[in-house]
Order: sequence, then C-alpha cells, then structure tokens
Amino acid sequence: MQHPRSRTLAASAALTVLALGAFAVPAQAAEQITLDAVPALSLPTDQADGTTLFIDARGTATTDGDLVVTYDTTGLAGIASLTPESGTSHACTTAGQLVTCTYRHYSAPGHPEFGMQFQPRLTALKGAPANTAGHLKVSQSWKGAAPQSIDVAVYAGGPRLAFAKDFDSSARPAGKPGTVLKQSLEITNKGPLESGRLVVAAELSPGLTFEKKFANCSYGTSRNTDPRFNAGSAAICTINTSVRPGQQVTVNPLEFKVGADALYPDIQFYAVPETDTLVYLNRGFTFTPASGTGERLTVQGVPETEGTKPGPPNLPGGENDGRDSVIVQYRVDSTADFAVLGTWTPSAGGRKGVLKTGVHNNGPASVAYARSGNAVAAELVTLPAGVTVDGQLPDGCSVREELPNVVTCHTTAFVGNGTEQTFDLPLAVADPAAAPKVLLGVTTEDGGYNNRVEPLEFDSENADNTAVVALGTTGSTAAPTTKPGGGTGSTGSTTGGGSTAGGGSTTGGNGGATATATASATSSAPATGSTGGTTGSTGSTAGGNLASTGGGQGTGTMLGLGIGAVVLGGGTILAVSRRRGARQR
Repeated sequence: MQHPRSRTLAASAALTVLALGAFAVPAQAAEQITLDAVPALSLPTDQADGTTLFIDARGTATTDGDLVVTYDTTGLAGIASLTPESGTSHACTTAGQLVTCTYRHYSAPGHPEFGMQFQPRLTALKGAPANTAGHLKVSQSWKGAAPQSIDVAVYAGGPRLAFAKDFDSSARPAGKPGTVLKQSLEITNKGPLESGRLVVAAELSPGLTFEKKFANCSYGTSRNTDPRFNAGSAAICTINTSVRPGQQVTVNPLEFKVGADALYPDIQFYAVPETDTLVYLNRGFTFTPASGTGERLTVQGVPETEGTKPGPPNLPGGENDGRDSVIVQYRVDSTADFAVLGTWTPSAGGRKGVLKTGVHNNGPASVAYARSGNAVAAELVTLPAGVTVDGQLPDGCSVREELPNVVTCHTTAFVGNGTEQTFDLPLAVADPAAAPKVLLGVTTEDGGYNNRVEPLEFDSENADNTAVVALGTTGSTAAPTTKPGGGTGSTGSTTGGGSTAGGGSTTGGNGGATATATASATSSAPATGSTGGTTGSTGSTAGGNLASTGGGQGTGTMLGLGIGAVVLGGGTILAVSRRRGARQR
C-alpha cells in the first residue's frame, strides 16, 4: 500500500482546471493547507479489504511542520468502518470514533508548494442499509492552526453505470468543418442497486459546439483563463429515468457541430446517478441552469418519471467491465499548414545575435494534443561550423551532448490557426563576414528527439517546412517556399515551451510507409552555454483512449521527399521511409 508523500513540485501552469496536479504559488505566500476529496463514495458490499478513499492536501508551506489529520467516523455507524493507511512516514492513534494521524512535512528552499495524499480504506459493514448515507468527517490542522474539514458521504452498495467497453477504442471520422455529429449513448447498470436519476454529461474540446440544446441540460463555458484553451464547453443533463440492475438503455442522440478550425476534437462523456461526483467538471465550467422549456433529452423507449430522486454514486469497477467516463476522439477532414520561421538580428558587428525561429500555423485547422500533452511539432536548428550557442536557451529548447551543433525546440500541445510559436536562440558567429547559413526544419515531436525532419501528418504543404537563414553582419529572414499567411484565428507569439495537460492512452495506428528526412548533423562546432528545459506536462482531465487514424496529409514537395540528399551548413537531410506509429492527442 502506498504511504503519504510529501512532495516538492515544480511550478507549472495547467492547461485544464480539471487537473489535480501541482500549481505555482508566490514565494512568500502565507502558509495554508486545504483538503480535497470526492464528496460521495459507494462501497461494494462484498469486498472484505475495502475501498481506498483518496484525499489530497495541497497548499503552501515555507517551513517544516506537522500536519495532523483526523477522521471522525461517528457518522459511519452501521454503514462502514475505516482503516488508516499503513506506513512508516506517519503515526496514527485511535480514540473512540476518532482516528488521528500525524504527518511530517519537510520544506525545500524556494519551493513553498505543499502536497500530500492520504489513502484510508473504507469497508461496508455486513447488513448495512441500502440507499442510506453515512458521513465521514475529515479535518486537518497545520502546525496547530484552526482545523479545516470536509465531509464525505458514504454508501453501502450502489449502482454502476457503464458505457460499452469499446465505446472509445478508435477515432471516428467527423467529416468536414460544419458537419453535425449525432451521438447516442448505450449505458448499462452493472451494479446491485437502481440508479435513481440518470445523469449524462458531455465535455467538448475546442472545435466542437452543441448544435441542439435540451430543456433538462445545463450548459457551461470553460473557466480556463488560457486563451488557447478556453473555448471548450460542457453540458450536464438530468434524465428522470432510473436504470435497474442489469438493464441497458440508450440515450437519444446528442448533436455537436464541427468548427471551422477543428482537427482532432474529442468529447468526454459521463454517466452517473447524481451530479455531486461531477465536482471536477463543475469546477472547470460555469454552468447556466437548465431552461426547463422545450425538448428534453430522454432514454429511448423509457418514459421519464417525475419526482425521480438521485441515487448513490457509481460503485468502482474494473477496466474490463466498462467505465462511467469515456473519451471519444474524432478526426476532421481538414489540414493545417505549418511553416518554419527564422529571423536573424545581429549585434556586435554580427559576432553575436539572436535567431528568432519557430513555426507559423497557416491553418485552416488548429492543432491540439491537449489530453496527451505531447508537443504538436518540433524544430531542428542545425548550426554550421563557427556558430555556437551563446547563453541560456529558452524553455522548450535544448542541445544534446552527442549533437552539440543541433538545437531542438518543441512547441506546446496547442498551435492555433493563424498563430505562431517562436524561440529566441542566442548565438555567437566566428566569421559573420562569411554569412554562414543555419538550417531550419519543422518536424514531428518524435523527429525532434530522433534528429529527423519528418512530415507532419496533418500538414497540407511540406515545402515550407525547411529553410536556411544567413547569419551575417546584417539582419536576414528565412523565406519558406510557401510564405506564411495569416489564418483566421488570433495572431500572437509564444516564446518557449509551456505546460500541458496529460492523460489518455493511445490505441490504433497509422499504417503504410511515409517518406521522411533524416538530419544527421556533423559535430563541426560545439555549442556552448547552458541549455534550457524541455517542455513539460502537468495533470490532466480523466484519461481515455485517444487514437489517431489515417495517413499524412502532406501534398507539397517537401525537401527530402525526392531523390538524393541536400547538404546545408554541415547538416545532411536524407530521404528515408518509416512506419508511422500511433499518436497521442
């Protein structure tokens, strides 16, 4: 069994407010700890070793100290028993109905972030009444301060609403932008108790909108303040139909419209008996109450019963038995033209300067791998002889020891239509009068790690993916084969890497062979100076299988797709073939 962990966490910005990971805090923030857990939990009645209740303690703590956690089990009488987790990192005592555990926290200079997780186990008592809630009160006191507490409702037994096991096993074609998608939902109650109400929720990624709205659904807009990711939306629909144990029902279709810049949109569906366990969805969106007028979302062939009450939360279930939350990814028939950027601004007579490089998305699609957190693209910057890195590289860029003359930069997990992401690289030039040329190449995330210029599967024009920039005494700009134009989205620049939301496993794959270009750079000039960090990833929304389908979209004449090799500035681009694997989105 895991024991509580006191962890110092690097500051990062989450792409989604649903993430439960670490968060950045001011260095001098006041010490404050808060508890967080699900508001309600159903326990299997046939599980002797109990069910784990995960409780997070997060906040700020600039000094060492003891966190005292107290479990008041008075309200669990006749329903469940509690067993504190074992381990050597803490000590627990029991006095009557109170279980008190003390955890030691050790601070780290410059890192005031506080994070612990507690994992007590709850076991349903034999003969406990069904549909009756017990209550567990959990409180914490940091270094003797006034306690803060939360309440968890605990049930013995419950329903377990589940989608079909293969519901989200592969990406689904979504047609062209403007297409209206219709999705019905098959749900089975695999638990021993009726569900009470049936609550269906849908969380839409940017690129999809609700085409049809129902009277019994409340609709929400994202609270995410990041302008790149705040276009998502959600709905919570309450259906007055109780699903009996073993019964399978089909919810009438929900309708979604594909946006003009959509490429890999997805929907996360939930099926629960009550809304309390959708706490993290509620935190991520601002909801407008259901209108109560007009057409209602219903179950096919099963009329609603007015006055149906919510039931206990879903029981936990095994992965092979279906899940109460699934992610369905779609593949839109669209493309995004990525073009490499490069501008040289010299100083000190050209012996020093800044190479601003990166990618511009000419659209029409925005590209987002928000659930996996993977970089959308990478860039390989091959430095010629006599050119070295002269200072700190920006976040998202690095130099590997075995390839000191290649700077690799990774974008974030989102590159919007009409936007660009750039990196300022400080360089030193030994002979600016010779105007040595640096080679730029946009590639996949894997290509960045493997030092290969590869076509992006969504890219409609590969001819503008490579360019050269002369590093002379005067400024110069790379001119891609296809000059970057403005997309319909907002413009702007993101320097360096960002943090992204993770989650989601990849299934499926891309068959066939695709020509690629391999940059095998020579080690003609070592890069000096320190390197910056690579892009990182933080917490995520609930995971799912995010599969990619189809082959590459490139229709241009990418450098390297022909016969032979091109040598520029000490780097070699060769034509090779590879089997493209599955991608996380």
